[in-house]
Amino acid sequence: MIRGASRHQRGQVALYAVLLFPLLMLVLALVLTVGTLEAARARARAQLDMAALTATQALDFEALARGEKPRLVAAEAERLAREYLTRNLATLGEALPVPASTVAQAAEVAIVAAGEVDPITGVIVEVPTVSIRAVVPTRVPLLNLVGMGPVVNLTVSGSAAART
Repeated sequence: MIRGASRHQRGQVALYAVLLFPLLMLVLALVLTVGTLEAARARARAQLDMAALTATQALDFEALARGEKPRLVAAEAERLAREYLTRNLATLGEALPVPASTVAQAAEVAIVAAGEVDPITGVIVEVPTVSIRAVVPTRVPLLNLVGMGPVVNLTVSGSAAART
């Protein structure tokens, strides 16, 4: 009786393997996709943080020389932030399906004076701060496997405070 039962179960292992293999491959593709998206988000966040930090270099030195509290030259800070973003988002290569300048020009850049509310983070800042929010389209080829488009828009923000 045991021999007869094992003869019928022998084919079930092959059936499970055939049915589960595609499911396991789909799960693997999703894990790789999520990892790719998180890596892209981390890279974009670092680029926005560095662009904001670069923009904080636009201090009003005349005001500092007069002994006033530090403040930023808004136009210069915004120019520096967008220029940095354009140059450094271009390093993403084919993962960025649009020109880096398009992303940089569409980014929201907020130059916030001390004591004001940052419109991006919603926090009252204690020192002059630059905050940036951008939508960074990212190409993820594995999304085609699950029937989605190959481009995902990541909304990322970064900020930096001016220190003297």
